[in-house]
Amino acid sequence: MRILIALFLLLILNAAKAEVVSPTFKSSKSLVGVVNDPSDVDFSPDGTKIFISGFSGLNIKQFTVTTPFDITTIDTSSVVTLNLNSGDDPIDTHLQGFAFNDDGTKIFAISNAATTKSMSVHTLTTAYDLSNVSQDADDGKQWKDYLDPIGENITHRDIEFNNDGTKMYLIHAWLNEQMIEYDLSTPYLPSTASVSSVLDLNDINQDIIQDFEFDDDGTRMYLQESGAAVDTHKIYVYKLSTPFAISSAKYVGRLLNFFKADGTGQALPLGLDFSADGMKLYQVAYSHNGDTDPPDFIYQYDLSCPYGIVICENDTLSNTGGQIEFAKNLIRKNTSIIFKRFEWLRRHEANKNLNSNNINLNIYNPVLATLKNKLKGSFNEKIYSQVSLKENKSTENKSKKWSYWSHGDISFGRTGDTATSNPNEIRVSGLMIGADKKINNNTFFGAAIRYGNDDIKFISSNGLKLDTESLTLNLYSTLPVNNNSNLNALLGVSLLKMDQLYSSTRTGKRNGKQIFTAINLNPENGYGNFNIMPTVKLEYGITHFSKYTDFATSSTNTIDTYESLTFETGSVAAGFKFDNLIEINDGKLSRNGSLEYINDLTPDIHYKFRNHDDNITKHKTAHAYSIHNIKGNIGFEVLYESGTTFALNYERFQGLDYSSHQDSIFIKFGHVGEEESEFALNYKPLENNQTEITYNKNINGLDFKFGSNYSLMSQIPDYGATIEVSSTF
Repeated sequence: MRILIALFLLLILNAAKAEVVSPTFKSSKSLVGVVNDPSDVDFSPDGTKIFISGFSGLNIKQFTVTTPFDITTIDTSSVVTLNLNSGDDPIDTHLQGFAFNDDGTKIFAISNAATTKSMSVHTLTTAYDLSNVSQDADDGKQWKDYLDPIGENITHRDIEFNNDGTKMYLIHAWLNEQMIEYDLSTPYLPSTASVSSVLDLNDINQDIIQDFEFDDDGTRMYLQESGAAVDTHKIYVYKLSTPFAISSAKYVGRLLNFFKADGTGQALPLGLDFSADGMKLYQVAYSHNGDTDPPDFIYQYDLSCPYGIVICENDTLSNTGGQIEFAKNLIRKNTSIIFKRFEWLRRHEANKNLNSNNINLNIYNPVLATLKNKLKGSFNEKIYSQVSLKENKSTENKSKKWSYWSHGDISFGRTGDTATSNPNEIRVSGLMIGADKKINNNTFFGAAIRYGNDDIKFISSNGLKLDTESLTLNLYSTLPVNNNSNLNALLGVSLLKMDQLYSSTRTGKRNGKQIFTAINLNPENGYGNFNIMPTVKLEYGITHFSKYTDFATSSTNTIDTYESLTFETGSVAAGFKFDNLIEINDGKLSRNGSLEYINDLTPDIHYKFRNHDDNITKHKTAHAYSIHNIKGNIGFEVLYESGTTFALNYERFQGLDYSSHQDSIFIKFGHVGEEESEFALNYKPLENNQTEITYNKNINGLDFKFGSNYSLMSQIPDYGATIEVSSTF
C-alpha cells in the first residue's frame, strides 16, 4: 500500500513539474501591402523601432513603434526600406533571417537560394537606422558549402550571433536538420569563421526549423518549426549549461497548438523575436496557400516570466536590480539627511543650543507620545543597535557641549522602469538619531545612527517584493577650507537585511554590509536676498551581498542559488542651494531649497546564480540605467523665540533617462532642551530585544523619572510604564 501511495504522489509531482508554460495572445497587426511574405522580425533595444524582412520582397523594412514593443502602434507611414537584391553580394531570392551586431551598426541577412546561398552585410551610419547604409564588400564565400560540416549544401533559414560577436550560428533546415556554430576570430566578421560545433535536430522536429533565438544570456534557445500542417507549428526549447555553446544544449520541451492566426485558414509562422526584457514574444507569418490561408500578419504574446516558453524561471534581473537599487538609495538617503544637518548647523552656528528633534511620519508609537515635545518622533519596531542620548550637564562652555538631534523621513517612488527590467515601487521610512559637537566657530564633528525600512514591490505578475531593513552608523565633520567655505565630509557603515517574498511568502533571505563616503564644499556666504550658493558633491560606496538561495514558488518549479556579490556605486552632483531668513512675530522664518544635477557613476554590475534543476551557473548583468538625474527640494523652518522649531521639507529625485523617481518628505518639530532634564533610549538585543525609554526631570530638588519598556520583536508588543520620585538628602 505504501508503495502504491508513493508511486501515486510521484506521478502527481512529475505531472505538476511537467506543466508547459504557454504564451498568452495579446494582439495582431496585418502586414498586407506593408511587407511581402514576412520571414523574420527584430526590435531595436529600446523597442521604438521594428524591422521585418520580406521572403519574396527581398528587403528589410524599418518602422517606428510609438509605444515601445507594442505592435499595435507600428507606424507604417514611417517605413524605411533596405533592398538586398543589388550590389556586390545581392540576395536575389528567398530572403530568410537577419541579425544586428551588438551596437546596431551592422546588419546581416541570409538567403536559402538553391544556387548562391548569399549572405549580405551592410554597415549603418546611425545605429538601428536603415536610412543611411553602405554594403560591405563581397567576402567571396558561398555559404551553401563554405565550411560545410554536414556533407551537403546548407539551406539557410536564420543567422544569429552571441552577445560579443565571437560566435555565429546558421540553421540548415532541409531533410537533415542541423544547427551549426562557428567561432569568429574577428567579432562580427563571418569571413574569419571556423566550425565549432554542430547540433543534430532530427530527433525533435517533424518539418522545417524556420527560425531560432537565444535568451539574453545564451542559456536558453528557442527554435520555430513550421510546415503545411497546423500540428507542425511548434517552438522547441533547449537549455545550455555553457552560455551560447550548442554542444551543451539539453532539450527540455516543446510548445504547440498556441499559434494565433487571423482568418479561416492557418498561416505559416516563420520568424520570432522577444522584447528586451523577455516578457513579450513576437511571430511573423505569411500566407502559404494563397486565398485559403490568412494574410500576412505579425502577432504579439505576453509571457508570464522572462522568456517563459515551456519553462518559467525566476526574474533574476528585476530581483537583483531591486537589491542594488536598495543599496544605492540607502547611501543617498543617509547622505541627504546628514547634509541637511550640515545646512542646519550653518544656519544656527551662532546658537548656543543646537538640539533638533524631528518627527517620523510613518509609524506612531504610544510610548514615545508620552514624552510630549522632548522627542516628537516615532521609532520603527526594529532597531538593531543601542543608542543612548543624554544632555551634557557639565559647566564647560556651551560651544563645547554635545548637541543631540533626530530626523524622521518617509519616501515613495518608482525605479527600474527600463527596457530590460520590470519597474518597482518603493516605500521608505526611517529614523536617524545623532549627536555632534562644535569645536570652534566653523568646525563640527558628530555621529548619527539611522534605522530604515524599505518596501520594494515589483510591478510584475509574479508578486515579487523585497522587505528590507538597514542600520547605518554615520560619522561626519565639517572643516573650514578658507574664510568663505567649509568642507563637509561623511563616512558611513551599514548592515543590511533583505527578505524576498513571492505572493506574500518569504522565499529567500539575504544579508549585506556597506561602507560609503560623501563630501561637498559648502560656501559660508551666498549671493542676493535668498543667499544663493553653488554646491558640488561626491558620493562613493562599496556594498557586499551574501550568498543566498531563492526558493521561488511551486508555480515556477525552480530553485536558484546566488553567489555573493560585491559592487561599487557612486555619483557626482553639482547645482545650487538657497535659504532666506526673515523676521516674523515671535521668531524667524527660513525659506530654503536646492536644485542639483546628479550623474550616476555606477557601472554595469555582473552577478552569477545557479539553478538547482539543471545545475547550470548563469551570468547576468544589471545594467546602469538612470545615469542622468535631477534632485530638488524646497521647504521652510520656523524658529520661535520660545525655543520651539517646526520645519517641512519636500524632496524630489527624478531620473532623466527613464521614468524613475522618488519623493521624500521630512518634518521636524523640536524644542530646546532644559538644563535639568534627561532623555535616554537603550536597546538590549541580547535580552529578548528589550527596549528601555526614560525621561528624567528635576523639579524643586525632587527627581521625577518616567520610564517604559517595549519588546521590539514580539508579535504582541509588550508595553509597560513606571513613575519614580526621589530626592537626595
